[in-house]
Amino acid sequence: MRKYLLLVSSWLTGLSLAVAQSAPTVMPLDKAIQLALQNNKGIKLADSRIQAAEAHVQEAKDRSLPQANASLSYARYSLTGPFSLGAGSDGKSALTIPAGAFNATMGGVTISKEVFGGFAEKSAEHSAELLAKASHLDAQRNRSELVYTVTDAYYNIVKLARSVGVIEQNIKQFEEKEREANNLQKEGIVTANEVLKIQLQKNNLQLSRLQVEKARQTALYNFNLLVGLPDDQQIAVDTLLTNPTATAESLSSFLARAVQTRPEVQANALRVQSAQEMLRNTKSSMYPHLGVSVGYNYINPTAKVIPEAATFISAWNVGAGLTYNIGSLYNLKGKLHSAQNAIDQVNLQSQQQTDQIRSEVVTAYNNYQLALEQQNVIRTALGQAQENYRLTESRFRNGLVGSTDLLEADSFLLQAQLNVINATVDAQLAYQRLLKATGTNLN
Repeated sequence: MRKYLLLVSSWLTGLSLAVAQSAPTVMPLDKAIQLALQNNKGIKLADSRIQAAEAHVQEAKDRSLPQANASLSYARYSLTGPFSLGAGSDGKSALTIPAGAFNATMGGVTISKEVFGGFAEKSAEHSAELLAKASHLDAQRNRSELVYTVTDAYYNIVKLARSVGVIEQNIKQFEEKEREANNLQKEGIVTANEVLKIQLQKNNLQLSRLQVEKARQTALYNFNLLVGLPDDQQIAVDTLLTNPTATAESLSSFLARAVQTRPEVQANALRVQSAQEMLRNTKSSMYPHLGVSVGYNYINPTAKVIPEAATFISAWNVGAGLTYNIGSLYNLKGKLHSAQNAIDQVNLQSQQQTDQIRSEVVTAYNNYQLALEQQNVIRTALGQAQENYRLTESRFRNGLVGSTDLLEADSFLLQAQLNVINATVDAQLAYQRLLKATGTNLN
C-alpha cells in the first residue's frame, strides 16, 4: 500500500511539473517591446547604417590628416664616361664614379598638408557629421515604429484572447439553455424545432470559437517572429484591459509638439544643413589652394642599401605651393546647380513630411476622441443588451416567446460584449498612435 501511495505521489508530481512546463509564460507588453528592440532585424539594420555613417565621418577626418609617402628604388646604370661630383679637402673629387656599370639606390620621404583648400575638408567633415546625426534620428524613428507595431500586435492578441473567452462563455450558456430547452420540451412548453434552433446556434458559436482561436494562434506565431522568439515558443499575453482617460491637451498642443520632437523633422533639418555644406564643398574649387611639404631624399650610387657617409647624396627640402584652378571660373556651373538643387529638394521633402506629420497628428487625435466617445455608446448598448436578454430569457422560460427571440437577444448581447472588447483595445491603440504621431517616446 505504501509503495502504491509513493507511486501515485510521484506520478502526480511529474504530472504537475509537466503541466507547469507546458503552460505558456505570460509576457508583459514592456518585456515584449524590449525583446523586439534587441532582436528585431530592422533595428539591427538601422544600427548598421549608423555605423556606416560614422565610418564616413572618420573617412572625412582621415582625409584632412597630413599625407606621408616613402619610396625606395634600385637601378643599374651604365656610364659612357667618368663622373665626378664636388671637391675634397685634398683637391680631389669628393665623389667619383668611373665609366662603366654601377648600382644605384634612391630613397625619399615626403610629408605634405594642404593648409587651405577653400574650406573643402571642413565642409566635407561637417556634412558627414550631420548625416551621422541624422542616421541616429532615423534609428530612433524606426524604434518608435517598432514599439507601436509590437503594441498593436500585442493588443490584437489581447482582443482575440478576450473574444475567445466571451465566445466560450456563451457556448457554456447555450449548453445550459439546451438542457433547459430539453426539459421544457418534455413538459410541452417548447417544440423540438425550438430546441434544434438552440443547438444550431451553439454549433455556430463553436465554429466562431475555432476561427478566432486559429486567428489567435497565427497572431502569436507572427508575434514571436516580431520580437525574436523561437517559432514554437508558447507565450501568453496579459489580457487585463484598462480604459484610457480623455486627454486635457488641445490639438494645437499636440501639433506644436510633433513638429518640434518628431525625429524625422530633426533629421531633415540636419540633411538640409548637410546639403548646404556640400554646396560649400563644391564652391571650394573656386578658391586658391595652399599646401606645404617637407621631405628627405638620398641617392646612393652603390649596391648597399645603407651607404657609407661619403658615398651618397642626401638633401632635405621644405616647400610651399599655391595653385588655382582657372577652369573653376567656367566649368562649375553644373556642379553648383546640382548642389543647390539638392538643397531645394531636401527642403521640399522636409516641408512635405511636416505636412504629413501634421495630418497624421490630426487624424490620430480625432480617432482617439472618437474611440473614447464610442466607448460610452458601446457600454450603454451593452447594458441595454444585457437587460433585453434577461427579459427575453425569462419570457422564454415561461413559454411566452420562442427560441428565435431568445437567439436574437443572445446575438445582440454577444455582439455588444465583443464590441466592448474591441472598443477598449481600439481606444488603447488610438492613444498609442497619438503618442507616436507627436513623437513621444513610447518606451
